Amino acid sequence: MIKKRKPTVALVLSILSPGLGHVYVGNVKKGLLLFLLQYGVFFLLGKLGLLSTAYGIWFLILFLACLYLYAMFSAVRLALANKTYELKPYNRWYWYLAIFALILVVSQTLISSRGSMLGFELYQVPSNAMKPTLQPGDYIAVDTQDQSLNIGDVVVFRYPNNRQVLFTQRIVALGNDKVAIKDGQVMLNGEPELISSVDESFRCSDVSISMPERVVPEGQVFVLGDWRDNSNDSRYWGALPESDVIGIVTYIWLSKEFSRIGNKIKR
Repeated sequence: MIKKRKPTVALVLSILSPGLGHVYVGNVKKGLLLFLLQYGVFFLLGKLGLLSTAYGIWFLILFLACLYLYAMFSAVRLALANKTYELKPYNRWYWYLAIFALILVVSQTLISSRGSMLGFELYQVPSNAMKPTLQPGDYIAVDTQDQSLNIGDVVVFRYPNNRQVLFTQRIVALGNDKVAIKDGQVMLNGEPELISSVDESFRCSDVSISMPERVVPEGQVFVLGDWRDNSNDSRYWGALPESDVIGIVTYIWLSKEFSRIGNKIKR
C-alpha cells in the first residue's frame, strides 16, 4: 500500500520520543540510533557520576533539548521529502504503541532506579533546617554511589520516626565518636569540631548552646541541621544507622536565587 507520511504525525511521534517519528517515516536505523543515544548518554553520565553534579544535570538537559529538536526537525523533513511511501510491516498502529510502551518501561526503570543503577538522586529542599547552606525550594543533586561517610557531609536520610519521610542534615559525628555541644560549639572527642560550626544567629536556644556528651554507636552517625534552632535532628531522636543514609548532597542544581545555582555543598 502506498500512503504519504504526514509531517504532523512525524512531529508528534518525535515529541513522544526521539526516534519514533523516524520509524513512522521509514528510517528505522536512525530511529533506533536516536533511541539508543538518548538512553545511552543518560546511562553513561550516571555511571560516570556526572548526574550527581550541577553541570552534569544541566548538560543532560541541554543534550536532551538538542536531541529532541533534531529528531523533530529530521522526522518532519523526511516526511515532507517522501512524496510517496510504501507501508512497511512495522507501520501499524500497534507497533507504534508497542515501541512507545517499551520506551515508557525503559524510562520508568531508569528514573525509578536512578539511585541504585545510576548513582544519583534529585530532591527539593522543603524546610529551613539547613539554612543558610540549603534554602527551602533548592533542588539538590545527591551522590548515592559514594558510601564513605565523613564528618561535615550533608546527607539525605530516612527519618527514623517515619522512614517514608526524607531529611537533609549534616554529619557531625561517626560511630564510636563522643559528641557534645558546649557554648554553641560542637565538641567531637573533646575537641572543637570546626567543620560543624555555624553562625551564632543560628544557635540561640538552650538546646543549641549545650548538649551533654553522647557516644555514637558503631555503624551509626549523629546529624545536626545547620540552623540548630530550627532543626529536628539527632539531639532529639539520637543517632541513625548508616544504612538509612541515601546519599551525600553534592550540588544545588536549581534554586529560586540565581546566584545559588551550581553551588557545591562543601563539607
